[in-house]
Amino acid sequence: MLKCRSKVLGFVLCGIASICFSSSVMASKEKEVAAPKQQEKTAEAKQTDDSKKVVAIINGESITKAEVERVLERFKNQLPPDRIASVEKQIIDGLVAQKLFLQFIKENKVAIGDDALKTELDKVREDIKLNPGLQGKSLEEVLESHGSNIEDLKRDITISLSLEKYFADTVSDAKVKDYFEKNRQIYDGTEVQASHILVDTRNLQGEEDLAKAKQKIEKVKAEIAEGKKDFAKLAEEYSDCPSAKKGGDLGYFARKGQMVEPFAEAAFALKVGEVSDVVTTQFGYHIIKVTDIKKGEEIDFNELKPEIKLDILKQNADSLLDRLKQQAKIEIK
Repeated sequence: MLKCRSKVLGFVLCGIASICFSSSVMASKEKEVAAPKQQEKTAEAKQTDDSKKVVAIINGESITKAEVERVLERFKNQLPPDRIASVEKQIIDGLVAQKLFLQFIKENKVAIGDDALKTELDKVREDIKLNPGLQGKSLEEVLESHGSNIEDLKRDITISLSLEKYFADTVSDAKVKDYFEKNRQIYDGTEVQASHILVDTRNLQGEEDLAKAKQKIEKVKAEIAEGKKDFAKLAEEYSDCPSAKKGGDLGYFARKGQMVEPFAEAAFALKVGEVSDVVTTQFGYHIIKVTDIKKGEEIDFNELKPEIKLDILKQNADSLLDRLKQQAKIEIK
């Protein structure tokens, strides 16, 4: 895979070509059943008819089915059929983000200049030269092999560098150092071992069902406070997570990259033996207990400074995107 030198926005800035799917999804890939030729022709005709269909409108700017399909083609052969719809939604979300960022950059006149764009493109070309697996290939050829093109890359780099320029004041040396001091556990390899009790809300419909789920987790919280049953027994009894069979034990995990952020933040705020208040994530309601902490190693701020700066920029970009979504007129067809 081409290494993307754009710095801020994760998969959005790598032309959505770097959308990553979990190993479990890849492992579950099913063999495709060959369809009769007539069915193939029918499907192909329908795809052509659908290509101009508008799937989303963002502040008056459209995203077409063809744009989504162009991205989807990069992954389609690696996906089981039952995952395609959810991946299409991910792609649309990414394209919406691109539109919003480009609109923001234009409205705020955050220009980076041709020289800055050329410098970044030259860095990507240099990466290709240094990659033994891409020897002899041009940037354009590598992009084409991943279903992308130079214009996509230029757009992504423009978004990245423009936002980096816009947020420049937030990544001064003093602010980066302050962030590091407050978040050492993110970088020093500290791990916590935690157990949790989950009331899953992902498939609930309506406020009434959500209210019942909240009552359930509050009941569990009250039982923990009473101290009549230990946490593991309550997890076995009440938790909707597969970890319930192990008393809710999730093993050890790092501050970043393994758990969703609200969960990780809450877990790392606890001492050994402490139990959290109710924590809400996209999975539902959790109660977390930390059972052990493995301290990290000594680290050098100066070595980590570029990575820390990147993390701050990413957080700022995420916050901006949330705000733009709230302010925008977005129609998903």
